[in-house]
Amino acid sequence: MRRPSVLPVAAVLVSLSLAAITPGVSAKDLGVRGATWPVIEPDLLEEIEARLVEMQRSGELARLEQEARDRARRKLEEPDPVPGIAPARELRSRLFDPSIAVARDIRTPDGVLIAAAGARVNPLERLPLTRDLVFVDGRRSAEIAWALARERETGRSAKIVLLAGRPLDLMRRHRRPFFFDAGGRLAERFAITATPTLVVQDGQALRITEVPVQPQQED
Repeated sequence: MRRPSVLPVAAVLVSLSLAAITPGVSAKDLGVRGATWPVIEPDLLEEIEARLVEMQRSGELARLEQEARDRARRKLEEPDPVPGIAPARELRSRLFDPSIAVARDIRTPDGVLIAAAGARVNPLERLPLTRDLVFVDGRRSAEIAWALARERETGRSAKIVLLAGRPLDLMRRHRRPFFFDAGGRLAERFAITATPTLVVQDGQALRITEVPVQPQQED
């Protein structure tokens, strides 16, 4: 018994498919459902420029610029004090080894090895401390007076480093440089927690001495 051929059925299906995609077939318009908006992407630079123009017109920009200058001037005149510093209460002295461990080989431009990785290097062996360091709280006039008097009496030039106070005001008043330990990096390095503190070279080490001073009446 012969099976019916499937070719006529397949031909009918293909014909129906072609008819469905011919241009002549009409489609029903279902309309638009839901709210729609045009795609708008604002130019960020144009918005910033417009905002700046408005701030300039209103005077707000000039006010902000003046406030920034005032803040910068205040920071220069009186930087943030190093935290955790108190007046020295007793005479105390200790030695500090400034040696550092070399993280990687240090070589000259022509390849000569200066220090190998892992070696400990003492910077005082190559660069001695030519001036004493005197750390003071610039808000205490007694400490400033002590630091200046010590320099005159010993004849040893020193760098006076403030851990608090107004360095520019002191420079104008005493006509000499005063430094400020911005961020407390030196105080942290030398573990300084009291003022005045004197740092001098002692052989291949640094001697760190806390020196108590009597406060003056205005302190």
